[in-house]
Amino acid sequence: MQILENVKVVDMAQFISGSRCTQILADMGAQVVHVEPPEGDTLRLIFKLLGGAERNYSILNRNKFGMAINLRKPKGQKIIQRLLADSDIFVHNLIPGSLEKYNLGYEHIKKVKENIIYVAISGFGASGINPERAAFDIIAQATSGQFWNDTETFMPPTNHWADFMSGAYAALSALMALIHRMNKNEGQYIDVSMQDVLYFNNYRALAHKAMGPIMKDVEKVLGRRPEDVLNSSDRMPFYGFFRSKDGKVAIVAMTPRQWKDLTETIGRPEMASDPEFSNLLVQIHNHQAAVGFIEEWTMQHTSKEIVTILEGKKIPCGIAYTLDEVIEDENLRQRGMFEEVSHEEFGAIDIPGVPYKFSKTPGSIRIPAPVLGEHNHFILKDWLGYKPHEITALQDEGIIITSL
Repeated sequence: MQILENVKVVDMAQFISGSRCTQILADMGAQVVHVEPPEGDTLRLIFKLLGGAERNYSILNRNKFGMAINLRKPKGQKIIQRLLADSDIFVHNLIPGSLEKYNLGYEHIKKVKENIIYVAISGFGASGINPERAAFDIIAQATSGQFWNDTETFMPPTNHWADFMSGAYAALSALMALIHRMNKNEGQYIDVSMQDVLYFNNYRALAHKAMGPIMKDVEKVLGRRPEDVLNSSDRMPFYGFFRSKDGKVAIVAMTPRQWKDLTETIGRPEMASDPEFSNLLVQIHNHQAAVGFIEEWTMQHTSKEIVTILEGKKIPCGIAYTLDEVIEDENLRQRGMFEEVSHEEFGAIDIPGVPYKFSKTPGSIRIPAPVLGEHNHFILKDWLGYKPHEITALQDEGIIITSL
């Protein structure tokens, strides 16, 4: 048994955030139907342009059924309404107001499913200054203050944190709404803003605001802005990356015991009691010298040697893996994070495992991402009760689309 096996979800997501939300639900057993436009959703189209890159589609859309429906036609809208009448959760990440013109807004859907849980992810939310603003991950990272710096660099973020975190928060919200519905038999509209989620998780900005009244005093003590202690070109000896013979390692020595053991390990035990290095405050002021002493030692060893030595001393540390290295990590392997799914067209595809481990109702990887419109007939016939001739008529009229 899987924990969400009796939950039905309709997914009309584009790109990453909505797809991550429904992937979390699908991995835990929910029956998710991913509905795409006739040409396929935008992420699928981008992957098609890159040839075999469509293999990546199973990273976010495994364990889902797939339909391709033309929503511009009333009969296509009717199919979705019938599908939602028999479902529990609806997820989309389109610009607020986009689905109302197809009779698929929250007020429309409530008429066919009063207790529907309607999850809408957008860049800036359904209320506020300009809800219809379009947004992508980079825009949410920028406007949440999550991706700021004081240097003249224009490199974009290296990962899609706004998308992934918003998707996770949307899934969490949907599950909380399910619990509420179990108690009150009420559905509700859930408005998830990517900007909200990233700001909520921007600890630097939150602390900056909370310390506002005393900020000048704190800066005098530290000799710099608090947010610059760990996020500037000045590297700190108690928390950061250090060069090794073959790469770099992350080392944290923030407690007195960790710092004492680290200084002994690098052959400079006197640093633990030296007034210039004996606590975090003086280390901040004398960071350059302290980092230099640590790197004199780390650069004599490989990353693996450093980790072996420091782990023996219970000093938190880890190799800064490259992309090629992380996909070979033995701990990830033993925890089932390297999974494989078999795709009819692409063969075996490596995908991530389920990151949360349930003792009684674990998640699982069951099927790859569907090809475009793969389950049209199955959903229409077995879920919604359409007759074979009705399905054929829908296909002839261009309402449903089979795989291109």
